[in-house]
Amino acid sequence: KKDLFVVGSSNWITECSKKSSLLKDKNHATIPNPVDSDIFKPIDKNLAREIWNLPKSKKIILFGTVNPLSDERKGFKQLVQSLQKLSSKNNIELVIFGSVKPREVPDFPFQAHYVGYVNDDVSLATLYSSADLALVPSLQENLPNVAIESLSCGTPVVAFNVGGIKDIIEHKVNGYLAKPYDVDDFANGIKWILDNPNYNELCQNARKKILKEFDSKIVARKYIKLFNEILSIKKEKEREHNKK
Repeated sequence: KKDLFVVGSSNWITECSKKSSLLKDKNHATIPNPVDSDIFKPIDKNLAREIWNLPKSKKIILFGTVNPLSDERKGFKQLVQSLQKLSSKNNIELVIFGSVKPREVPDFPFQAHYVGYVNDDVSLATLYSSADLALVPSLQENLPNVAIESLSCGTPVVAFNVGGIKDIIEHKVNGYLAKPYDVDDFANGIKWILDNPNYNELCQNARKKILKEFDSKIVARKYIKLFNEILSIKKEKEREHNKK
């Protein structure tokens, strides 16, 4: 249909659609996936760590995905390589959620906690809040929920600058965008955030970004605005048709 509107959840996916042979002649708009900021919100870090039995004196970095070993696009190999460039002297511990502990455990330079699948959003919010930093090493990505949910909980994110991730992360404002597939830069991003003297400001910026652009109420208003625009266009076409 000529009047079809295609809504992409990121600027990257919208541009991909505009270049496709099937959809290039259609109308396009970009509206992100929403997050419930009343659920995914900052929770006292010490309390969150008590809930998950995590050490309060360590720097906790968080990684979450389903079946990371079977999907190369999730960048688990690059994650391991990046973390191996860090040292146990950095006082770091890793938390992995979304998958069970593999039979062959990667050689991390520090302790890793496997917490398995997290089935409810409230528990997931406490997990994000327990961390100092979340990692999204995806090699290909549209608009990852982990990044949105983490920032909504006030936890900065390090990710490769690919796909739609730049819609979520503002480099050195609420996280760190590493050069694509560069494990050295990814490791530098981790250290940059963990050692940042303005860390609290990064956390505040993370939350502000979500409230401004990704909160479910904001996204709902964007859809309402788009629907009204589509209706106006349709009514205008009907008026022109009736004149004929």
